Amino acid sequence: MTAFRLLWTAADQRARRDLLFAAVLAGTAELCAAGLLGVSGWFLTSCAVVTAQANTTWSWMYPSGTVRALALGRTGLRYGERLVSHGALLGATVSLRSRLVRAATTVPARELRNHRDGALMTRLTSDVAAVGGIAGQVVPPLAGIGLTAVVVVTLLMVASPPSGAAELLLLALSTATAVTAERRTRSHQQTAAEAWAAARTALLSARSALPELRCLDAVDLVREQVSHAIGRARRAEAAAASVMRWTRLLLRLLAVAGQTAVLVLALSGPVFTQPAADAIGEVLLVAAAYELMETLPQVLRDHGLAADAALRLTDLANRALPDEPSTASPPMSPLTGAARALVARQVPVGIGDDRTRWSAVIEPGSVVMVTGPNGSGKSTLLETLAGRISPAAPRSVLLDGAPVESLPAHAIADSLTLVEAEDWIADATVAENLRQAAPGADDGTLRAALAAAALEQLPLDTPAGPLGGALSQGQRRRLVIARAVLRAPAVLLLDEPTAGLDDRTAVRMLTGVRRALPDSALVIALPDRHDDLMPFAATHTLRLKPFPALRPLSGRG
Repeated sequence: MTAFRLLWTAADQRARRDLLFAAVLAGTAELCAAGLLGVSGWFLTSCAVVTAQANTTWSWMYPSGTVRALALGRTGLRYGERLVSHGALLGATVSLRSRLVRAATTVPARELRNHRDGALMTRLTSDVAAVGGIAGQVVPPLAGIGLTAVVVVTLLMVASPPSGAAELLLLALSTATAVTAERRTRSHQQTAAEAWAAARTALLSARSALPELRCLDAVDLVREQVSHAIGRARRAEAAAASVMRWTRLLLRLLAVAGQTAVLVLALSGPVFTQPAADAIGEVLLVAAAYELMETLPQVLRDHGLAADAALRLTDLANRALPDEPSTASPPMSPLTGAARALVARQVPVGIGDDRTRWSAVIEPGSVVMVTGPNGSGKSTLLETLAGRISPAAPRSVLLDGAPVESLPAHAIADSLTLVEAEDWIADATVAENLRQAAPGADDGTLRAALAAAALEQLPLDTPAGPLGGALSQGQRRRLVIARAVLRAPAVLLLDEPTAGLDDRTAVRMLTGVRRALPDSALVIALPDRHDDLMPFAATHTLRLKPFPALRPLSGRG
């Protein structure tokens, strides 16, 4: 999918009209600028010739009026083009970004987890900005360059066919030079983008695994890897800049050759083949065309960046929106309303040789307790039920009759919520974190959710800090549980919700969640030392065995 096609399909009718209107205004404005330069040069030269010849029959009113009209037209058209193209850029960017954000909700939850390094957010910001930028940075300049070059060559062909042919050849050579430079620059830019992505991924991975890296004394190794990736990116960017500098120099030399060719061909022969004023006007007209040609490498580079961004956005853009039928593949039955049941069929549970198969039908209002020591596979089971880990066999986990691993994220989010052991908390207040689940909730509703999670003593304006660092472990855990209660999901999965809580608070929290969500199915993973804290009976109980201990080697060891 090309960048222009992606932008065109995402834009509404008004944005499309503005995009075309901006191209027309830009082309006309550049044509007026070229005409202004040519006519003014011809006018000044003619005035000098008339003065030297004392030809009083020559009138200066018409050419001076033309110069004035072209100057005003150029200014007005450029101002209008800026207004229209910026409006088209903003409108197209908003339309494209909203479409892609809605399409992102159709991505399966398991696939979304692969973008936790920020790749998806980069696509929705930087790539969309690059594609939307063609409305102001590519289409209007290309329209101006193309229209001006065609008109200049046509006028030269009429006035002097040899000059027109020479300029056509040199303009074609200039275009080929710009295209070649764009391809080389694009290759270097792709290398730089890959290197920056590798550096970003390495940094994020090192940040999450910093304690392990310190234990293994591998921090310096990771630092060298990141430094190597950054150095590779900077070398590629320097190479791209060098290509652009040499290209601009070559285009300026071609511009000098073009102007010289027009002047020589216009004044060649035993006598002037054209009046001097006409020759000067043609030279300046050609100069205006080559001045635009010098911007062509930059325009093509912007188009190349937009094309690469559109290629990365293709898969996301081709997804059917939640309220649109799919045109690429047969539609999958979406969830309608709350899920009737979460069905587990022969799901592998446990670790190592003690792994078994577990089947259960988790009806609305039921409670499933999964208990076992650390490392026994409780979190893995909950992530499998939530669709974040692909089950061993297809259709082994069904949500309302549909395989959970193939459901789009928005369908799962409407029916199922997983509260992880270390869930994400924004660097904002408690109220702002809660309103991520219920943007329109009032303070009373937020306080009721906090009370359900046994956190009623925490003020709504309390800052959570980066990743919830201003709160204790137990407060962080209950805050994300309160946020999940506000979603009122049909199925709520809680991964060790009692960690960091005393027994009394843990019982109050579990009781409050059950009262707040009486019709929801609860799947609660508890450590084996907390399995007696359940204040209500479980419909199903799954006890996982501990990880087999390593036996000592035979002999003296």
